Amino acid sequence: MSEIEMQKAPAKKINNKEFWQNAKPPVILMIICLLTCALLVVAYNVTYVDNTGVITDKLRSSCENVIGKGNYEMLTDIKADGVTSIIVNKENKTCAFEITANGYVKGGLHLLIGIDNNGAVSGINVVSISETVGVGTKVTDNGFLDKFKGINSTEINVDNIAGATYSSKGMKAAVALAIKTYQDKKEAIFSE
Repeated sequence: MSEIEMQKAPAKKINNKEFWQNAKPPVILMIICLLTCALLVVAYNVTYVDNTGVITDKLRSSCENVIGKGNYEMLTDIKADGVTSIIVNKENKTCAFEITANGYVKGGLHLLIGIDNNGAVSGINVVSISETVGVGTKVTDNGFLDKFKGINSTEINVDNIAGATYSSKGMKAAVALAIKTYQDKKEAIFSE
């Protein structure tokens, strides 16, 4: 049909029955989608467990290694850039900073760094590591970790491990971050 003939042709009238036959499948599909979404929202709200502030068994064990046994409290109201969480043991005025640092692998060092009541590093526990096995993982050796004990300054003079330079630098940056955060937020951490 030419454009002129199309303009002269009468418009085809669609009756209600024909309209609903064409519209019925998309409308039914939309209703099914809405009901499914509503059920998902209800299921999520019924089963949701807020784990903010929960200290897992692995984290509790790490805390015992770096700040001693006690009753731990995860502080959820104090935030610091680069610090995942702050865990405090108010009985002995110690705290631990959970930090994920970059080594050779981005986010390859998941650490818990303990700070004693004098503001010095009391210990470091490697919660998990995804650095190169046999090279970057050398930073988990107790001989290397023990070199950080007693440090209370952000200027850290610990030699890098040969072959694990990035992992060593990541460890030192994490320790410096923990010390700086402690120094900046000590009052808020131990206030009641």
